Amino acid sequence: MDTDKVDQLLKFALAIAGRRDTPREREVGPIHFIKLVYLADLAYAQRHRGQTFTGAPWRFYHYGPWAVEVWKRIEPVVAALDASERTFSSQYNDDVKRWSLQDSEQAEELAAELDRVLPVEVTSAITQGIRQFSADFGVDTTSLLHEVYRTQPMLGTRPGQLLRFDLAVLSDLPQSVDETSAPVQLSAKKQKKRKEAALELRAQVQQKLREQKKRRLVPPPTPPAYDEEFIQGAQWLDSLAGDPITDEKGELHFSDEVWTAPGRGDPSGN
Repeated sequence: MDTDKVDQLLKFALAIAGRRDTPREREVGPIHFIKLVYLADLAYAQRHRGQTFTGAPWRFYHYGPWAVEVWKRIEPVVAALDASERTFSSQYNDDVKRWSLQDSEQAEELAAELDRVLPVEVTSAITQGIRQFSADFGVDTTSLLHEVYRTQPMLGTRPGQLLRFDLAVLSDLPQSVDETSAPVQLSAKKQKKRKEAALELRAQVQQKLREQKKRRLVPPPTPPAYDEEFIQGAQWLDSLAGDPITDEKGELHFSDEVWTAPGRGDPSGN
């Protein structure tokens, strides 16, 4: 894994979120960081023969794609940026913090700086992810998790296994040149045109994927996550039924009084 590239993506995600309007919209948590970096690696792999940008060892884990090596870089990155931190109570042991860049100028400068050096595939994926899953209360975690669950590497991999990004390669699109070749320095005008062309291409790809999904007779099932959240939800549903019935011991007494049903005559059957 290339640690420098991971750090760049984490910084870019925080910077793009820092452009949002409200303080809560600017916040990013551990799960959000992980999934946004995954989406960036996925977008890069689609155009680079299954090779990810960071080289992180992504696995099918409880909350979808997970790489502990990427998770370990979050704290150092937010500390280096002196990001604001908010801590709160949560049922998730690993997701009780949110970080944000409240200084809009800092966010703009950092986003512009990284946008010049990062591949357009990864910047577009993170920017689109922040825009798509942003809400008044912050990042919409549920929608983000649902999105990553439906990606090809997840659908083609079993829980616990390394994800196969070659499953996501867009074979009908031209692949990029060998990464070992020397980079070409482009003018600002050409860089702008290149980015606009890439965004247009991405829109075409997304439209094609949506059309393919419509043609499917049966949508692929979302793998169940039997995690702490599932167990707590099941326990809550059980509690709605009331206290469980317990075994009791004792004597049962019947009254000598005979009850007669209306219209049925006396107890003798007349």
